[in-house]
Amino acid sequence: SGYGSSNGGPAGYVSVTTGISEIAVADRQAMPALSGTTLQGKSYAASYKGHVTVVNVWGSWCTPCREEAPDFAEAYQKYQAKGVQFLGINTRDDNAAALAYDSQFGIEFPSLQDPNEMLVLALKQIIPATSVPSTVIVDSDGKVAVRALGGITEPELLKEISYTLAGS
Repeated sequence: SGYGSSNGGPAGYVSVTTGISEIAVADRQAMPALSGTTLQGKSYAASYKGHVTVVNVWGSWCTPCREEAPDFAEAYQKYQAKGVQFLGINTRDDNAAALAYDSQFGIEFPSLQDPNEMLVLALKQIIPATSVPSTVIVDSDGKVAVRALGGITEPELLKEISYTLAGS
């Protein structure tokens, strides 16, 4: 994976770990509303209340996104039965390329089209628009519980979903 190897740890490990922030319940801020059109052309509005939501910002052009995509596909399979919802934000991308990516990695949860970064900019208080991929896990009160800048591994993702579920 290569990114993060300049930090002196194993390649891709140090930067990913430092990129994950768990936010204490008292300090959590509301997740902005997200709505738009899915890659399949359907209108979609995210609702956060009453369940944990995992929001992943990605692009088919992004190498670390490709590295984490199978982990998101698997985490979705593991957690959808437990009521956890997943939503992608596909940014600065071509829709056909994005659909091919979802098909390639077996991703079944919806992604919103965000070719002009309007949705990403709506999240600018939480994640920098330049940080692709990034992941936000929203608690059942609709507040941001976890933020991960850069790629995330499946063990980390499962750990952070569990952390959020435990406090929701």
